[in-house]
Amino acid sequence: MSDSGNNIGISYNGQIKSLSNQPFLVDGATYVPLRAVSEIMGANVNWANNTVYITSPITSTVSSEQEIAAKNFEIASLKQQLEVAKKELETFKGTGTTAGSNLTTAAVNATLSNIESEYEDEHSIDWEFDLRIVSSRLELTVSYDSRNDDSRFNRLSESKRKAFIKDICYDISDRHNDVEIRGTIEDSRTDTEKASFKYTKSGSYQYDEKASLSLRDLEDDLERSYTKINCIGFNIPIKYIELSERSGTLTFTIRTDLRYDGNDFREKWNNTAPSYKRDLEKLLGDIRDDIEDEYSSYDEIIGIIKDDYSGNTIASFENNKKVYFETVSTY
Repeated sequence: MSDSGNNIGISYNGQIKSLSNQPFLVDGATYVPLRAVSEIMGANVNWANNTVYITSPITSTVSSEQEIAAKNFEIASLKQQLEVAKKELETFKGTGTTAGSNLTTAAVNATLSNIESEYEDEHSIDWEFDLRIVSSRLELTVSYDSRNDDSRFNRLSESKRKAFIKDICYDISDRHNDVEIRGTIEDSRTDTEKASFKYTKSGSYQYDEKASLSLRDLEDDLERSYTKINCIGFNIPIKYIELSERSGTLTFTIRTDLRYDGNDFREKWNNTAPSYKRDLEKLLGDIRDDIEDEYSSYDEIIGIIKDDYSGNTIASFENNKKVYFETVSTY
């Protein structure tokens, strides 16, 4: 307080404030007007229920500084999280990544290394693999070199090649769920596509070989070696031989014509002698053995003979190497 004559003021923050009521001394104690002093310091004074209430908007400088420091720390943490999120977004940008698919370059490369380790010499073939992100899916290329592995590749049945690729797709899907996988099998020497496949997000699997190229080659070889059926007391032509496979069974179909060159051999076919039937079994057995030399991995190799004129099956050759004749209508 400062005394200017009898007008006593209060110094607050370097400024002299006057009082509406003057302070006074009683028994050595200084009394000041509570409301006036409180209002100079920015406080509010109220009287209610015989009680004086003094409320002040002034906060502790130390407390304010602590709060500011805490807020600054929180802001810095949020900025750091934002930077991490931006980097992750850049990683996924343009890949169409969906939740759970884990399509980062590092993750896909790790999957590729796992595939190479697990399948590189499956079926004694030296496989090579390439796995990459294309738009919202994974592209898998499985290749081999026909200079070294052509015979081993051709000896694999279509069903085994199909199962081989499906196992790989399943392993990839296990690491990258909710993503479609597409790809091809290729001969790296000739740059030829042998098969294409697709493994969907739901686990549906499609596999298509390109016109069964290896089977077509064998069909040509068989047709050059076997041109007619001449072991049953009469001769009928082998017009062509078809090879097909399903569920581990390879079937060779011989197309002939019982009304060849103006002749009608239907009656003779129905009355083929048992000895001639055994000769036919030998012929069909030879064809079967030639196929097995190239494709030893099939569970069964069976054959049928069809009359091209009627379209009917006229004989079947089962896995027990027995031939079973069908009666042909002569009408």
